[in-house]
Formats: sequence, structure tokens, C-alpha cells
Amino acid sequence: MVLEADVVVQVLLRERLRITALAAGVLRDTHGADDIFQQVVLAALEHRSEFRDSGHLLAWSLRAARHRAVDACRLRQTRVLPDEVLDLLESPDTDVTDGSWSDRVEALHRCLAELTPSARGLLQLRYGEGLSAVDVARRLSRTADAVYQSLSRLHRGLRECVEKRLVGGAVRGTQ
Repeated sequence: MVLEADVVVQVLLRERLRITALAAGVLRDTHGADDIFQQVVLAALEHRSEFRDSGHLLAWSLRAARHRAVDACRLRQTRVLPDEVLDLLESPDTDVTDGSWSDRVEALHRCLAELTPSARGLLQLRYGEGLSAVDVARRLSRTADAVYQSLSRLHRGLRECVEKRLVGGAVRGTQ
């Protein structure tokens, strides 16, 4: 059975966040990840006769996004995440259809909005621009150790904030 073009588009739009997040995690560039998602959609439409069902399409799309992101990293001469991490990001077995993944993302966005401008700036340099902690330290005239400690505190604080929002129902604005 060939998946119809509208089914391919519906599945990929429903899974857009997941596919784009995988690409962004590898590439460390949200704009590049959006471009990769668009490339994956076009390629999926071209190859739709090869997909058995939506699960097969999703697995293929995750793999395609991963490979395109790794290729982009190599072109940019940036480091690529280890294969074990990429395998976890790509795993189609991770069930995100219950909405918990999008709830986590929304909670994270709210928590990021609560950060101080300097904390957001630090995260932007490290993840938005893809700088190493050592390069961030140089740019901010700080020691690498101070940057690592700040990032560690930020990660811990964001994790606690997201967990609190998810448990408290604050993601949907009920708190």
C-alpha cells in the first residue's frame, strides 16, 4: 500500500518537532534544522511509494534527518555527537504520541523565558552559536571552569523548572 501524499504530510507535520529536534540536537542550529525538516518532507514525498505505513515513514524520516544533520556538521567541520546518542535521539520506539514530549518542550520554553538575560546569553552562545565552553569563556572573559559551572547550574535549574511545571500542570496554564 502506497501512502498518499496528504498522509505523508500529516504524519510529518505531526512529528515535526521530533524530527526538527533531532536535527537541531545534532547540528546545534535551529534554522539549519528547519531546513533539514523541509528537505526530509520533500524527499519523503518523492519516495512515498516505499513506505509501508506511518511508522515506517517516521523511522525513515528520523534516519534521514540524522544523516542530513551529520552531513551538515561535516561540511561545517563541527563535531558530531557519538553514535550512541544519535541512536537514542533517532529511536522510533520512544513514544511521544501522548503529548508529553510537546508538554516538555512548552515547559522548557516557559522556563527559558524566566531566565535572566545573562543566562539566556550564555545558553545562546553555547547552544545557539554552537561554541565550546572554552570559546564561550574566551568571549565572556571568564574561565572555562566558571562557564562549565554556570552551564551545570542552568541545566539543573531548567530541569527542575520543567519537572515542576509538568507535575504542577503549569504547562497548560492551570497554575
